[in-house]
Amino acid sequence: MSELELSVDGAPVEPASGWTLTWLDADAGVARLDNGSQSMVCLVEGAGMDWTVTLRGRRIPVVVRSWRERVLADAESASRRHGGPIEVRATLPGLVVALAVREGDEVAAGATLLTIEAMKMQNEVRAPRAGRVVAVGVVAGQAVAAGASLLRIE
Repeated sequence: MSELELSVDGAPVEPASGWTLTWLDADAGVARLDNGSQSMVCLVEGAGMDWTVTLRGRRIPVVVRSWRERVLADAESASRRHGGPIEVRATLPGLVVALAVREGDEVAAGATLLTIEAMKMQNEVRAPRAGRVVAVGVVAGQAVAAGASLLRIE
């Protein structure tokens, strides 16, 4: 499989061999799919991982994830199954620019915990599951390495 993982309606799929996509109007998301004997126009909408392809009147949700996004999604899924305390670690090196929580705060799954700046981009670190923040191991302005412990949730 390529470095990208594709899923349609929640099920993993492999790209169809022999088909090519040619943009007719990339700004509008209009493209042509062609395999040499068949040709059809489709509409491609979305950004990031979440896309929708409209083909022959059917709107098809498509998720495209990079290797890193797939690993993070698998880790998040595993952490949801884990009932004990969880250590939230940095997935990339950078500078902690903002803390959104303090020790004792209750957080919902997906809530922003802190922001790390890396390569001039701000990356939000989100809670892998709901819980209570029991320890914060960093402060704003602190540089962190990939894998460094940021905080702990119970």
